Amino acid sequence: MYKVFLNDRVIKISSRENITFNKSAEIFSDTCTVKEIREWFNEFETGAAKEVVLIHDNPTEFFRQFRLAFTVVRAAGGVVVADDRLLFIFRNGKWDLPKGKLDGDESDEEAALREVEEETGIPPGGIDYRLPSTYHIYKSPYANTENQWVFKETTWFQMSCNGLIPGKPQQEEGITQVKWVTRSGLEEIVQNTYKNLTQIIALYRE
Repeated sequence: MYKVFLNDRVIKISSRENITFNKSAEIFSDTCTVKEIREWFNEFETGAAKEVVLIHDNPTEFFRQFRLAFTVVRAAGGVVVADDRLLFIFRNGKWDLPKGKLDGDESDEEAALREVEEETGIPPGGIDYRLPSTYHIYKSPYANTENQWVFKETTWFQMSCNGLIPGKPQQEEGITQVKWVTRSGLEEIVQNTYKNLTQIIALYRE
């Protein structure tokens, strides 16, 4: 099952046999078009449903097609772990994990390492392994794509760090704090973070 977030609302993409309970569901045929997906999304976006399941016989293929209904942006970020603490940033009033868009022909790994160091001032020691990706949709605020709906796919990696190095927030990116958080402190983080990030944070909660 794929989960795509629109703020705190979630669009799940799944096959019929994986559905056990849902409040709202839509069935898409093998012949559905990108135009039909856009029309469905416009209705969902203006509606009140917090959660919906999109059912398709081939969820992976449908997920690829679903992405094509939007402007796709790729990003990468890191969960930096040191002394059993996780590195967070406070950006625009919410706790966040360091991440950013890929530049040019960067690999996911290169972008993730660069973004972590730029946003926190802390150079990671290296990548341990890849974590699940997250997906969310937002309306672009930028001049060249203003008001276009963007599908952002963020690839995440766990990273190591040699000790609890003090950070330096990248203030020009709206970051005001860099903080090492214990696993027991993650409860406070999830109370004020983005819904799509709770999937990643859940991997580390006690």
